[in-house]
Amino acid sequence: MASSLFIANGRLVRADAGDALTPGGVLVDGDVIAMVALTPDEQAAARARSGEVVDAAGAIVMPGLVNAHYHSYSTLLKGTQNGLPLEPWALYTVAYGKVLGDEAIRLAVLLGAAEMLRNGVTACVDHFPHTRWVESALAAHEASGMRVAFAPFMQDVLDHEFLEIALPPAIRATLDAAPRTDAAEAERMYRELVRRWHGRAGRITLALGPNAFQRCSPRLVATWRRLGDELRLPVHTHLVETWAQAARGRAVWPGGTVAEMARRGLLNERLSLAHGIWLESDEHELLARHGVTIVHNPASNLMLGSGRLALPTLIERAVPLALGTDSSNTGGRHSLFEVMRLALMLPRPETPDPRSWPGANRVLGMATTGGARALGLAGALGRIERGQRADLVLLDPRTAALAGAPTTVPHLVQHASAEAVTAVMVNGTWVLRDGRILAFDEGAVIERVLGVTTELLAQARAGVELAEAAAPYFLTRETPAV
Repeated sequence: MASSLFIANGRLVRADAGDALTPGGVLVDGDVIAMVALTPDEQAAARARSGEVVDAAGAIVMPGLVNAHYHSYSTLLKGTQNGLPLEPWALYTVAYGKVLGDEAIRLAVLLGAAEMLRNGVTACVDHFPHTRWVESALAAHEASGMRVAFAPFMQDVLDHEFLEIALPPAIRATLDAAPRTDAAEAERMYRELVRRWHGRAGRITLALGPNAFQRCSPRLVATWRRLGDELRLPVHTHLVETWAQAARGRAVWPGGTVAEMARRGLLNERLSLAHGIWLESDEHELLARHGVTIVHNPASNLMLGSGRLALPTLIERAVPLALGTDSSNTGGRHSLFEVMRLALMLPRPETPDPRSWPGANRVLGMATTGGARALGLAGALGRIERGQRADLVLLDPRTAALAGAPTTVPHLVQHASAEAVTAVMVNGTWVLRDGRILAFDEGAVIERVLGVTTELLAQARAGVELAEAAAPYFLTRETPAV
């Protein structure tokens, strides 16, 4: 494409315009927004500066959506076990993960990218468990055209150990043999990945990815803190996703998991935490005080029966917020349009005062500027403003779902879907145009996926049988009504 491009005659979704969309255009120069042209004079100046003019013809132009909690490997696991709570469900996803290989990871990343791009998602935080395949995953992310914060896992404490699950000796011995992160090896891996990949293509950010605080030994936690402080990387992890995790955390650490994280010096503005369903009031305040982002995953929270996030309370406490889709085999579709609708609606039955219901602009902010914060790009991404990274999505308002009264932000959040997405730009480059992905061969990926997933499911049979044997022991713990 030309070094500068003017998207003319659009209807812009702008944070400072309230519910209304603003007629105008966007001048993109390289990878940034160089001008937001609203007046006739500004539009004439933008046309004069541009090397190419694209007539949006009344299309909605919005900031790219950010999927702030996502596991790329899971896109090959659609239709597998999703009828159990998190801890027993995890036994199955671990079984499938053990048989993944280089090609499967590459296909999983690109398949997820295709789904997200078609849903207007331009960036994601990929919380990645399978550290053997980090190079394959990063190469695929680079080829995808998307922006990513790539967060390889650290973990050396297993759920049955932390939760003190009573298991038969044979099952326990097999689960105990799972790979565990060595702190020294993790440090070498992160330093090498930062050296080779951080900032690659202007779209790849390396992040630290501890699985969860309770799944890391004190030695691994010390590595987490040292690398975070020294390398100044974003950090992404899970937090009290289930009642069992929260209850055990309160039993083990005075004040619970968040208080212990604070004592270890882990809470800061670079940290984003997925789920956070079972937080107490004092924990909300502690996270707000340290500027920690909570990533809300309403679809997977519902699918796993984990609970419902206290979203109005978090908003009231000014905790930074983002949105995520989680895994394909928990949250389902990687559509932030769907997730925004859930975030908008779910708090309403339990929040009597409608003035406390999350509004459409708030929810859209979670999916844009909130996600940018989780990526480590706070202030640089998520708005249609001069100087912002040029991650943009064009929507056709004439689709059946959007057609009607002139589109507003509430209209958009309630009714938009992949059907309306016609073009996607990431870092100043078109990656989807006229409904076709340009960054990679989507058809070839989809054609190969069926064969690979069929092989994967067959190879995982022994691991699945172990999961079937172990799962009942994880179901004996009581969970209070939500």
